[in-house]
Amino acid sequence: MVDLPARHEPWWSRSGTAMAADGTPLAFASGGPERARAIVACNGLGVSTFFWDYVGRRFARDHQVVVWDYRGHGASGEPSHLGHMRMADVADDLARVMDANQVDRALLLGHSLGCQVILEFFRLFPDRVLGLVPILGAYGHAAETFIDPRVGRAALDVAYAVGTRVPEVINLAGRVALRSRIAWPFARLTGLVHRDMCRREDMDPYLEHLSRMNSRVFVEMARAAQEHDAGPWLGEIRCPTLVVAGERDLFTPRHLSLEMAQRIPNAELLEIPRGSHAALIEQPELINLRLEKFIRDRLVPFEAETQSTIAAAPAS
Repeated sequence: MVDLPARHEPWWSRSGTAMAADGTPLAFASGGPERARAIVACNGLGVSTFFWDYVGRRFARDHQVVVWDYRGHGASGEPSHLGHMRMADVADDLARVMDANQVDRALLLGHSLGCQVILEFFRLFPDRVLGLVPILGAYGHAAETFIDPRVGRAALDVAYAVGTRVPEVINLAGRVALRSRIAWPFARLTGLVHRDMCRREDMDPYLEHLSRMNSRVFVEMARAAQEHDAGPWLGEIRCPTLVVAGERDLFTPRHLSLEMAQRIPNAELLEIPRGSHAALIEQPELINLRLEKFIRDRLVPFEAETQSTIAAAPAS
């Protein structure tokens, strides 16, 4: 189900589908020991699971790593109703993917829009969260974080108006633009990716995937992310949290990640030098090393403590 650069062999050994509440099939893949500590990763908007390749390759050695596609993304089905794209709907989808993999509690990783997904999941299912790692993303009103609030909101309004009225035109234009020779140079020159650190073979699956997406799904989910705000419950988070910021992230400026880390009690912060919004594939070694330390120093003790608390609780 997962698109990977041609040089990579899959790190996962299992794949399948979970069913959303409205019957939409949700594709997933998993690797690593099935009863080991679970890591479940949530993608950005318009992205399939390929950005998690480096994480999966490292952590599936001793963890159960699960990646999955949102409705209308990757190998998942088109949503039966476009109104079912709210963050609460996506968080419920995540719960169903975890159920399908027999995962009760997990360390949740979220990239970009995935940050809002895992924060919403915490609101709905706090007992199923071992830890949170929001990576290069906002905690709410995502369109307002892109370059400049006025630019982001205006761009979303235009995209939504056009994408909902003439989706066929947008779909065709997107395919042409994203498959053209200028797509990769444009991303590098504008700073959307780091011109020296981002490898084209890691970015090509994203451009190809985005070119195939239904524009209606994209704009509906973008609007849902703009309407969502996890700010009111950041202070209620008590599980270990590691916030990852990119120094040169144009989509989610660094100061927003710093603010999130300050508002979540005892959250840790990783600032990626020169990191763009694609730092997950630009500097995977740094992210993996920091994630290893976070798991060892924060997650393992928290897991042991909470398991002891659960074991000591009187049976109902």
